[in-house]
Amino acid sequence: MRKNRRKFFLSIFLVFVCFFVNSNLAMAHDLWLNVDNHYPEAGEKTTVKVVFGHNFPYYDILITRDKLTGFSYLCPDGQIREVEKTWEDKKEESKEGYGYRAGALAGVITLDQKGTYVVAASRKVKGDREHVTSEKYGKSIIIAGKGNEMVSKPFGHRIEIVPLKNPSEIKPGDEFPVRVLFEGKPLSTYVYATYAGYFSEDEPFPFFTKSNEDGVAYMKIPQAGTWMLVCNHKVDFSASLTFKIAEGYK
Repeated sequence: MRKNRRKFFLSIFLVFVCFFVNSNLAMAHDLWLNVDNHYPEAGEKTTVKVVFGHNFPYYDILITRDKLTGFSYLCPDGQIREVEKTWEDKKEESKEGYGYRAGALAGVITLDQKGTYVVAASRKVKGDREHVTSEKYGKSIIIAGKGNEMVSKPFGHRIEIVPLKNPSEIKPGDEFPVRVLFEGKPLSTYVYATYAGYFSEDEPFPFFTKSNEDGVAYMKIPQAGTWMLVCNHKVDFSASLTFKIAEGYK
C-alpha cells in the first residue's frame, strides 16, 4: 500500500516537472536577426537588427551591445567583419516610466561585394545555482546581386542551422534543405518555422519538421515572404536562421 502510494506521488511529480519544463520551453525567447533588405544591390547598405523575443519579427526585450558575445558578418570572399557602428532602436517605454523594455540593437553593413553574406549574432549567459546556462545564436542571409556557395559555410556557432541551398533558388512551394549542427556535428532535432505576418501567442511556429541522423531537415516553404527557422537543444541552447523567399527565382 505504502509502495503504491509512493509510486502515485512520484508519477504526479514527474508529470508536474514535465509540464513545467515544456511550458518554459514553449514560452522561451529566441534571438534572431531582422534585415531591412535581404536582396540589395552590390555597393548598397542595409540595416540589421538583433531581436530577443517570442513572436517573429516583433520586438520584445531590448538586447544591448554589451550583452552580445558576437555581432559580425561573413562576406562572399570568406572574410568575417564586425558590425562596428550600432545603436539601440527603442520602441516601448517600460510601465514604470523609466528605461525601455522593447527594442532591438541595430547596425548598418555595407555590401561592397557581389554574392552571399551571412550576418550572425550570439548571446551567452553562464549558469549558476539559480539559472541554467543559456546560449542563443542567430543568423540571416543577405544576397547582393547573385548568391554563391558561401551560404552553406558553417559560421562556427555551438548550435546552428546551415542552409544547403541558397534562398534565392527557392520558390514558394519548394522544400528548403538545411543541416543542424551542434558543436560541429550533425544533430537530429526538431526545426520550427514561422514567417513575418503570422502571429500567435499560443503557437508562434505554425510549421515544423525534424532533422535526420545526418542533421538534414527539409522545411516546406508554402509562400513567399520573410521566414525564420529555429531549433533548440538541451535546456536553453537555440539557433535561428532568417531569410527571404521571393515570388520567383531571383
